[in-house]
Amino acid sequence: MLKKYDQFSINDQTIKSTLGRKPTDFEWEVLKHVYYSRYLNNPIPGINNIINHGGNYLKIDESTQLAVGMESKGSIISTSAVKACTALGIKPRLKYKSKQSKISFGIAQKTTHQNPIITGHEELLFLQDNKVLVSACADIMALESVIVKHINPASLGYGLNSISNNKYGMDIYLSSAAQISILSDKNTHGVLIIATQYLSGKIKGICKKHKQSCVHLGSLKKIQFMSISVRKIMKANLPLSILNITEPPKISIVPAVPKSGKKEKLKKFKELKNYSSHVLELCKIVKKQKWNVYKPQKDSVGSFSLIPGKNDFAVSIPDNIHLLNKEIKTSNRIVISNAARQLVCKGYKPIGVALILHGGDMKKNDNQWYMREIFMGAVEATQLMGIEIFRPIITCDNKNHPGLELCVVGKRINESIAINESFVSENDFITMLGSHRGELSSSIYQQKIQKQENTKIPAVDLRMETRLQETVLQGIQSGLIKSAVNISNGGLAVSLVKSLQNAEKVIGARIHLSRKLRQDEMLFGETQGMVIVSIGERDLMEFERICMTIGLPSTTIGRVTGDGRFKFNDVVNLDVNKL
Repeated sequence: MLKKYDQFSINDQTIKSTLGRKPTDFEWEVLKHVYYSRYLNNPIPGINNIINHGGNYLKIDESTQLAVGMESKGSIISTSAVKACTALGIKPRLKYKSKQSKISFGIAQKTTHQNPIITGHEELLFLQDNKVLVSACADIMALESVIVKHINPASLGYGLNSISNNKYGMDIYLSSAAQISILSDKNTHGVLIIATQYLSGKIKGICKKHKQSCVHLGSLKKIQFMSISVRKIMKANLPLSILNITEPPKISIVPAVPKSGKKEKLKKFKELKNYSSHVLELCKIVKKQKWNVYKPQKDSVGSFSLIPGKNDFAVSIPDNIHLLNKEIKTSNRIVISNAARQLVCKGYKPIGVALILHGGDMKKNDNQWYMREIFMGAVEATQLMGIEIFRPIITCDNKNHPGLELCVVGKRINESIAINESFVSENDFITMLGSHRGELSSSIYQQKIQKQENTKIPAVDLRMETRLQETVLQGIQSGLIKSAVNISNGGLAVSLVKSLQNAEKVIGARIHLSRKLRQDEMLFGETQGMVIVSIGERDLMEFERICMTIGLPSTTIGRVTGDGRFKFNDVVNLDVNKL
């Protein structure tokens, strides 16, 4: 869905002064389509840096490439969740789907050497999207030294200009003057192929075999001009500089000052002698949480899903997305860390995050500011954790704005290691990684049990988060960690229950945690950056050494038992079968 903001214009005087003459009527047509295509891909100057951030592909190694495509209702630029995979000649292996959005993940395995370096002597071919495009691209990608770029609707002019990158010129060949409209035509979408003259003949043969349309647009050249010929007659010869006149500086985006609200008065509760009933109630609430759909669903558990194949890759979504309604920038750091931590607890190293940012009226400075705040929170979190951000998309006129949907993808650190959240053996030590601050603000316990609302959210320490993830991955890699579970919704109590629910029936846990915190804070506080792991008795000292070396607080809080009961200090005593 393309949103037109009626801000598209061409500065006639700048064009004339840059060119040194008045453009011909046909040259005006060329400029109009190139600039309109650029505008449709960058319609709002205040957030163009977000749209242009990152790409749709991540190189894993010399033979493996990860493709991520996204789409959403109300997107300000036209995108498709499957196009990124189509360009690599593959179909998505895993699809995330919500009521509004789709994110597709595909893995391309290549045995031939791909050379993405452009020399300025390549041919340009365009393949229109249709049912056979995937199979045609699969054969084309088997060739060496071929570059394939997916083109969204109305983006051919923008794509060609991006390929040139103000460095290489182009000779474009058209069969008629009217054909110049394909540069910004919303019905024109597919893939743009850059290949040597020798390979272009093979590509045309592949297209003929698959009955795939193939338009030979022209070729690149080292002279920095775009020339356009119609039936071999040159109609335009424009310097690249005239196609890339920068936008005038815009006024800084400053949000309106929000009205100061009333200070929240939270009711104080007396500590109870027994919290067993609260643990059971909270577990039921968390268990009823509904997650957006992963397909195929057979490889999904809650907010975590494997990408079918060798299970080398997995994807997770945050299970505490409700915090985004509280404080935008900090909560964004929290939810990205949460999704990444889920991967880490399964033995996957986070490598990339796909973001869909939901906004309101993008003409308003306040909404543009919200989008930038959400995005900057994501950038800060991913940079510290060493995670790539795939090219985000932004929606407008969304009723639930500002909002965010995201998926974090990770790669398994060791194929021979399989780990989950279930406790394994009696007498294993239970260790808490991270510092428990007992934050009940905006927790499920505070909302559902205490029936109180709070705009405050827990703090997040991104530097400590990176240490936590490093420690868990190193512990799993070395075989010291037997199980790992992320502390999130429901706090420590619910995480411990998760580790007991799928374990053997006789397995239980005895926890003794001494802190300057209330019992309900220790049980249900949703402090960020915490993980519960189980360690064999012989391996505990070695694991503690790793924690000290990395600089991560760790506390042994109990042991796995064989009595089938969950005990926490003197305030919880439950039969595991009731959990």
